[in-house]
Amino acid sequence: MRRVYKTAFVLFLFCILMPGYAENAQDSPGFWENFVNFFLPHAEKRRILLRRETRYFMVTVEEDSKGARHLVFNPVKGSQGIWNPKKPDEIISNYCKYMTLFMTMIERPPERVLFIGLGVGILPRFVGKRFPSAIIDVVEIDPDIPDIAAKYFAYAKTADTNIIIRDGRDFINRAEHKYDLVFIDAYNARSIPFQLTTLEFYRKVRAALKPHGIVSVNIANLGKPRFIASEIKTIMTVFPQLDIYVCPGGSNYIPFAAPERGIERAAMDEKAVKFDSERRFSYGMKDMLKTRMQKTEIENMLENAIILTDDYAPVETMK
Repeated sequence: MRRVYKTAFVLFLFCILMPGYAENAQDSPGFWENFVNFFLPHAEKRRILLRRETRYFMVTVEEDSKGARHLVFNPVKGSQGIWNPKKPDEIISNYCKYMTLFMTMIERPPERVLFIGLGVGILPRFVGKRFPSAIIDVVEIDPDIPDIAAKYFAYAKTADTNIIIRDGRDFINRAEHKYDLVFIDAYNARSIPFQLTTLEFYRKVRAALKPHGIVSVNIANLGKPRFIASEIKTIMTVFPQLDIYVCPGGSNYIPFAAPERGIERAAMDEKAVKFDSERRFSYGMKDMLKTRMQKTEIENMLENAIILTDDYAPVETMK
C-alpha cells in the first residue's frame, strides 16, 4: 500500500512539474503555484457571463460572489476592470482611484481629454460625469471592447465622446489635437505593449499635451520590478518633474507629470482636504497623496534601470 501511495505521489509531482519543462519556464506556473492551486483552488468561484476570443485577447466577463463584474484578459489572473451594477458610479480598483488624483492637480476644467485604453470605461465615465462639456477621445485597439463595456459594464459614452479603434501609438503619432489630460492604461494579458512604453512614445505624448496639461499612467506590478523602474526612468527622461504614487501593497505605480510645470503639491493637499471634508468621493484623497514616492526612493529604484526605446524595449522579458 505504501508503494502505491509513493507511486501516486510521484505521478502527481510529474503532472504538476512537467508543464514547467514543456513551456518556457518564465511563462509557466511554478511548482508551489501549481501545488497550492491543486490543493487550495481559488475560494471565489466566479460566474462566467461572457467568454469571447477577440482579435487580440481571450476575454471573459466574470461575476464574483458580491455581484461585481470583472473584465479579464486571459490567461493571466487578475482584472482589467471591475464594476458593481449595484453601485454603478463606485470606483473599486485602487489604481483607478489613484488616477482620479488629477482632480487635485488641475487648474481649470479640462476641455479635451485622451484615454489610451478603454477597459470597462470606469475613468471615462468618471470624467464624463464631472466634466460633461469636455470632448473625450478614447483610443482602443480591440474593436470588441467597446461593445463588451457597454453590454456588461453599462458604459455609455457622452455625446462628446469619440471611440477610436486604433493602436494608441499610431494615434498619438498622428495626434491632431492638444489635450488637457492624457490617461494611459493599456495592457495585454502580460504587459504593456512595448510601443506604449518607450522614450519616443512619451515624446509624442508630451507634444500632444497643452502647456498646463497632465499625463497619468497606470503601471501594474506584474512581478517585474526592473521593468517598472525602467518605465519610470523612461517617463522621467521626458517629464523630469514626475510625481509617483503607489497603490496599497505596491500593486500599481501611478506617475503624474506636466510638460512645462511642476505639479503644485501644496495646492493638491489643500484640494484633497477639501474633497475629503465634503465627502466628494467614497475614498480619501489625502490618504492617497501620502503614498507619493520620495526622491531617495525613486533614486534607489532606478539604480539598475534602463531607458526603453523603440529599438530596445524588452517589456515581456524584463524581470
